[in-house]
Amino acid sequence: MLQTASPQADRSPADRTLGFTEIKKWLRHRHPMIYIDRVTDYEPGVSLRSLLSVSGNLDAIAGHFPERAIYPGSHLMQAFAQSGIILYLMSTEPLAEDELTLIGSVTARFTKPVVPGDQVVFDVRADRLSGAAFFFSCRAFVGSATVAAFKGTLTRTKVAAMGRQLW
Repeated sequence: MLQTASPQADRSPADRTLGFTEIKKWLRHRHPMIYIDRVTDYEPGVSLRSLLSVSGNLDAIAGHFPERAIYPGSHLMQAFAQSGIILYLMSTEPLAEDELTLIGSVTARFTKPVVPGDQVVFDVRADRLSGAAFFFSCRAFVGSATVAAFKGTLTRTKVAAMGRQLW
C-alpha cells in the first residue's frame, strides 16, 4: 500500500525539491524528451508538484502552430507521466538497471491552451498502488487557472519482458 506516514513533513522545503540534474536520475528519458524542469515539492506515497517552463524557443512551439503558438497537449501528457514516474519510484523503489516504467492508460482533459511564457505546475496525487500498478491523477495549472486534468496508470517491467529489440 502507499505510504501514509509523512517522513517528509519534518524536512525543509529545500529538501523536498529536485533540480533538473536530479530529475534525470529518476527518469530514463533524455534530451529532448524530458518535459519537467523542476520538482518543487514531494511526499512519497502521497503527492508531487513539478514545474514546466514553456519557451517560445522550443522546437514543438515552432510548428504548433506558426500563426499562433500553442504548447502541444501530447507534451503536457508526457510531463504529467514523467511527474507520475518520479512519484511512483519515490513511493516504491528506484528502477533496477534492467527495468523500465510503462504507461498503461491516460485520460486527459484540456481546458485552456498553454502558450510561450507560461509556467505549468503539475499537482500529482498518488491514488493507489496495486501490485506493480500505480494509479495517479493530476491537475495542471498556469497561475490559478486549471489548464488540464489527467488520470493514469504506470507499471514497471523488465526490459527482457518487452521481447526482442528491433532497433
